[in-house]
Amino acid sequence: GERQLGILDLLLAGAIAGMPAAYLTTPADVIKTRLQVVAKKGETVYTGLVDATRKIYKEEGFKAFFKGGPARIFRSSPQFGATLMCYEVIHRIVPFPGESHELPQERSAQQSRELSSQAALFHAGNALRLLHDSGYKFGAMPSAK
Repeated sequence: GERQLGILDLLLAGAIAGMPAAYLTTPADVIKTRLQVVAKKGETVYTGLVDATRKIYKEEGFKAFFKGGPARIFRSSPQFGATLMCYEVIHRIVPFPGESHELPQERSAQQSRELSSQAALFHAGNALRLLHDSGYKFGAMPSAK
């Protein structure tokens, strides 16, 4: 049979996989951060995603999109490791609907239903956050009234 990865293996695998993910998403993070910061007098004002991308490239060049990339790796890699480890450990305890995992004997049917219900609420909450965050005018600055 297959060998099940231990907690340390899962942490390490997630952290290593997270390194390129963290670095390659740095441009999106740079643009997001620039859009979130209120410009002070004399600083560039950005009105949306495309505007920010164009102005950053024009004023600072391509390398500006990767500012802070190594710091993101050091910050995010442990997070990726912890996320993968938690996901896998929870998945071993609470199977997805339709999967046939044998549950430990000491867990009652009531406990299993509660854990399954909590997992469903967790996934529903994440789905709602995704829907909320993907609103119309994503990345646009609010207009002054």
